[in-house]
Amino acid sequence: MDARRIGFTLPTLSALALLTVLAGCGQSVSPRDGEAGDVAQIPDEIVVPIDAFRDGPSTTDGPPGVDRPAPPDVPIVPGGPGLVDLLVVVDNSNSMRENQQQLLSKLRQLTEMLVRPPDADGNGVPDYPATTDLHVGVVSTDLGTPGSAVPGCANSDLGDDGLLNPIRNGQAMARHEPWISAPIGFRPADCNRPDQFPSFITFNSGVTDAALFAHDFQCNVALYVNGCGLEQSLESAYRALVWHNASDRPGNMDPNAGFLRDAAVLAIVVLTDEEDGSARDCRFAEPGIPCTEATDAFATGSTRWASPNLNMRFYMYQPASSQDPTWPLERYVDPRNPLRGFLGLKPGHPERVVFAALTGVPLTLAARTDGTTDWDRLLGAPDPSNRDNFSGRNSSTAISLSNEPGEMSGPISMRQANQDPDCAERTVPSCRRQGSSFDPARPPCNPTEQYFAWPARRVVEIARRMDESAICAGRPCRNGVVRSICAVDYTRAVNDFARVIGSRVSR
Repeated sequence: MDARRIGFTLPTLSALALLTVLAGCGQSVSPRDGEAGDVAQIPDEIVVPIDAFRDGPSTTDGPPGVDRPAPPDVPIVPGGPGLVDLLVVVDNSNSMRENQQQLLSKLRQLTEMLVRPPDADGNGVPDYPATTDLHVGVVSTDLGTPGSAVPGCANSDLGDDGLLNPIRNGQAMARHEPWISAPIGFRPADCNRPDQFPSFITFNSGVTDAALFAHDFQCNVALYVNGCGLEQSLESAYRALVWHNASDRPGNMDPNAGFLRDAAVLAIVVLTDEEDGSARDCRFAEPGIPCTEATDAFATGSTRWASPNLNMRFYMYQPASSQDPTWPLERYVDPRNPLRGFLGLKPGHPERVVFAALTGVPLTLAARTDGTTDWDRLLGAPDPSNRDNFSGRNSSTAISLSNEPGEMSGPISMRQANQDPDCAERTVPSCRRQGSSFDPARPPCNPTEQYFAWPARRVVEIARRMDESAICAGRPCRNGVVRSICAVDYTRAVNDFARVIGSRVSR
């Protein structure tokens, strides 16, 4: 979604659009109609009265006319024993090579942290329960550009469609399998067939060799690049888990079937350096909820969006305005309706849903005095009457600095629609590669100046809701965490993710 990704020419685009039409996306189709502290421990059993949900927070930027169905009056207990279903959402656009490689180097560590938890205080008891039965599924952020042909998006209609193991099942990935273009050493050399792995891989304590599993984990996550540069990270997870029936139920014939188990903790981990661009495609609308088609946000000639530049259309709008092409965030996590979206996959058990992201946020996350993440510093002052009203946030008060603390890497900002004064084709980055330097005398929009990531405000808001919305027995779940994709070492991020996931598993 930036000039670093351009590898083509297209005479029909203006020079401005050309420099920002990402190297992702491709075929023509007909348009269709219509820093966190310690993880809070959840007691073994909490009975949640129905009124805890009915009287909970409401939001104003969701779709109109949606009733809040009463959740079942069941005990809330951690998932388990030892059961985790881990979905990894991988941005495979052209700026992600180094980030993917850094994550790949930490997957064995993540596996070890989950299956052999540390004992930090030396009391002989692991810090959290061990994961003994693990499902790992991977999806790409490539859902194509339905209705429009954008160069680089290999299957414009559906992309990889949220299908688990896109290397095997994705129609877009079939056109750029990673072992064809990835350099030697990027991924294990012995995983080079599309049919080598099933839709998801499994670990069983006492049966599966942890080192071999970590190897297979790398094979599945290493999608490499060449994917669509208009990334739809949240919708890819939704497509994988909700639209596709990923449940482990008798008779389920969906390609993603068997991944989701009722008693398991569901952990969604997102790796992306862009804002979520999940555009409304009414073919996938929720039953009974109005949908306004927005797939023409991918059409270069459309004039109804916030910018003529394809990339900037997903940054320069006011959320919930007529120029916002994205699905409302309530589609994914709705604090007023815990039977919807990702929470609806664990009815009555919101504590079993974890959301973590390595994404576009500053290297140093502001923290409150209690050690929890200061989400208001990241996203801006909330609507005083409703913290969950994303469109009501005053993003002009979000973090904006001339340099990261301790760095000389250049301006950063988490503000909405904050065009970079030095480059009309992008917003001010949310972070720049740790340890890199900024040269103000560089040519404007120089794609080789230094690595940076864009503010992923929608991704951060989903993490915030899972961290602090009062949806776990009237209290925050503390199940949302973000870390900066601009870090040069993901060790801390992986440790933090493992601790949050492991703490939600029962012994």
